[in-house]
This record gives sequence, structure tokens and C-alpha cells, in this order.
Amino acid sequence: MTLRARLTLLTFSILLLSLLASAGVAGTVLWRLELSSITRQIGAQANALLAVARATPGTLPDRAENLLEVDGITAVARVYGGGRLRWAGGAAGPDILDPGWLAGTAGAGISRVGGYLVSSTRANNSAVQVGRNLLPLERSMRLYALVTALTLLLLSALGGALVAREVRRTLRPLEALAARVQTLDAPGPLPALTLGGEVGALARALDASLGALRAERERETLFLASASHELRTPVTALLADLEHTLARPRSPQEMHAVLERTQRTASRLRLLTGNLMTLTRAQRSGTQHLQPARSSWPPVDLLALAGEAVDLLQPLALRQGLDLWLDGQATPLRGDSALLGSVLENLIGNALKFTPRSGEVQVRVVPHNGGAHLTVQDSGPGFPGGALTEAFVRGEAAAGAAVEGFGLGLAVVRQVVEIHGGTLTLDNPPEGGARVQVSFPSG
Repeated sequence: MTLRARLTLLTFSILLLSLLASAGVAGTVLWRLELSSITRQIGAQANALLAVARATPGTLPDRAENLLEVDGITAVARVYGGGRLRWAGGAAGPDILDPGWLAGTAGAGISRVGGYLVSSTRANNSAVQVGRNLLPLERSMRLYALVTALTLLLLSALGGALVAREVRRTLRPLEALAARVQTLDAPGPLPALTLGGEVGALARALDASLGALRAERERETLFLASASHELRTPVTALLADLEHTLARPRSPQEMHAVLERTQRTASRLRLLTGNLMTLTRAQRSGTQHLQPARSSWPPVDLLALAGEAVDLLQPLALRQGLDLWLDGQATPLRGDSALLGSVLENLIGNALKFTPRSGEVQVRVVPHNGGAHLTVQDSGPGFPGGALTEAFVRGEAAAGAAVEGFGLGLAVVRQVVEIHGGTLTLDNPPEGGARVQVSFPSG
């Protein structure tokens, strides 16, 4: 049974029972009031009739009949003298109203005998009994109970219907909210966010929870995408180096050099896994919390890091028929060498990826205002239309980009640059190609 049905049934039952209880109390009070009124009436009639009987030695006068009628209702009366029936009047009724009292010696009493309420009184040798038939009153009370029960049942049904409509109107936003929560990826906000009361509060709490859940799932997706992109370049370079080495016989010295490069690449891959976790933490709680730690980073030479990145990617450049150049001067900088190496590998790897055969990629590192300035420029077709903004959309290629991961690499670069307090600029220089410039502040 649904919540709406349970609430409607509960409301209907409580309303019906409450009304029935109220009607029952009202009926009982009415019954007792009527009995009390009849008791007073027949008591007064019995006393008046006794006074007339004592004052009249013979047959009771006609005015005795008048004493038995009140509001159009005539009571039954019996007058006894010396133990024998002296006079019977009023409405038709039994010969003896209350035989038990008549056989006793009590002076006065009220009893209910055979559907009659009887008031009895005596003085000396005279005794009077006046009774009122209660059957008409009982029939009226039964009719009252029947009409009241039907009326209350109808009112309860009407009240239940009104409550059901109100409950349905109240629960409709909750039902819509429950249906919407089942489709987490559906566009648009949750319903009932602007409502007041418990439903609105629940909707706002769910919206906040779902937002956090979506953000967490997006972070997980981005982590996997970042891991794929970050690992693709060094693995590709490693395979290119191995393929180039195995293409012809090599001397032991050449093989040793290849193994050293392979070892450096493996070490870089191990560092990258840790860097990816660092990036994920930065994405979760924002990059600002890492910036105060810049002063505690050890000094590194950005030119030396660039040289390592060029050495790593040189086999890839050779395989694609590209010239990869490094120029500059020693540039000390405080930073995370592994993260900065990731920046260099991403920028150089992207440049190699988009530069056609026989082209060139130039890397330049120079000091700048106490910090460092890095430029990576290629002779390719340049950034396509919209890339200068869309390249930062993580996981999406820029408009016209034919190579997977175009936007992701630059987005990773931007995040690392921001962690180091630097700025990233993309442009297409007049002489052609694409240019990426990174400026790092002084440590």
C-alpha cells in the first residue's frame, strides 16, 4: 500500500471514529437528559395525582386526566386505595405498572418496568403510579443513531477524499523528486527545490548530495582519462626507442644507453603514478591548498628538466621525421620536478603529435623576472578555430582536432601550472605553427 493510501485510510479512520465517538457521547447525553426530564414530569404528576386522590373521597374528578398530559404526551396512571385499584386513567397501558413496588412498603420510587418508566408514591392508604412509555423515545434514539452514523460516514468519506487530494498534491513533488533521482544523468535541476517545508528541504539536500556524487564520479572519470593521457606519451616514447634500437644490431655501449633511457622512463612512469594522485587531490579540494607549499619545494633547473623531456621524446621525433630542438640557459625554479616534467612532456608531445613530417619543434627555457619562462613552438598547422578556449575542456578535443586527447593534455598542463602559481598562454604566431608559453613566478 502506498504512503498516500495509508495516510488517506488513516485519516478516514481517525475522522470516522472521532465523529462516531462525539455522536455517541452526544446521544448518551441526550438520552440521559430526556430520561431526567421524563422522570421529573412523571414524579410531579404522581405527587399531584396523589394530592387529588387524598382530597377526593369518591371518584377522581376530570381534572385528574388533565394532570397526565404534558406537551401533547399523556402518561399512564393508576390510583390505589386500601390495596385495590381505585382509578385508572391516561393513555392505554398495563393494568399494573410496577407490581413489585405495589407489593412493598416503600414510600416513593422510580423504576423501569416493561418498557415503561414508572414513578410511584404513597401516603396513608392511597398509592399512585404514573408511567411513561419509553418505546417512542427509544425509536427516536435509534433513528437518530442511524441517521447520525450515515451522516458521519458520508462526512468521513468526504473528509477522506479531501485529505487524499491534499496528500496527493503534497506528495506529487516528492514523487517527481523520487523519479528524478533515479536518473542521475538527466539534464536540469531537481524538482521541488524552491518549495518550502520538508519536501523542499529534502529536495535541496538531495540536490547537494547528488551534486557531490556527480562531482566525485566526474573526478574518477577524469582521473582515468588523465592516467591514460599521462602514461601514453612516455610509453609511446619508450616503445619508439625500443623499436629504433631493435631495428638493427647495436653495440654493447648503445644497448647500455638504451637500457639507461628505459630505466629513466620506468622511473618517470613510477613518478607519474604518484603525480596523478597529486593531481586528483588537487582536483578534489582545489589547487589553492597546494600553493602555500611552493616555498617548501626544492629548487630545480627547468632547463635540465626540459633536456630530460627532450631526450625522452627524441626517439618519437626521429620516428616521425621531425627535428626537436632545445635552447636556453639554466633557470632555477622551486617546484615539483615530476609535475613540471609532466608539463614539458605534455607540451612537447602535443607539438610532435600535430607537426607534420619534416617539421620542427623548438623548446626554449630562459629566466624571466626572477622566475622562468618556457616556450614550446612547432611548425605545424597551429591551433584550429576555437582551440584557444576549447583546448582547456578536459577530455574533449578542440574543434577540428583529429588527434585524441588534445584538450586533456593542455588541461593537465594548466592545472600543474596553476599549482605552481604560473600562467599559460596559447597562440598562433605570425610565422605560423602553434606556440605555448608558460611563465612561472619567482620562488
